[in-house]
Amino acid sequence: MKKMMLFLLGVRMLFLAAATAMCLFGLFARGEVDPGIGWRIGYFAGLVVCGFLIGQVWKSLKATWRE
Repeated sequence: MKKMMLFLLGVRMLFLAAATAMCLFGLFARGEVDPGIGWRIGYFAGLVVCGFLIGQVWKSLKATWRE
């Protein structure tokens, strides 16, 4: 059971890392025509949410690993 939980948390961390990378790409993309401030705020908000969720998953990973 512990191995399955660690695997699922690892998969969740992988998807959150991919979402973070997409938010960073959108935030710092220089090749596109000016997307407007709304999109930049959305990318930043997504980045903040991903950071929070990564912190929660990290705490769960540490707690599961200790058990």
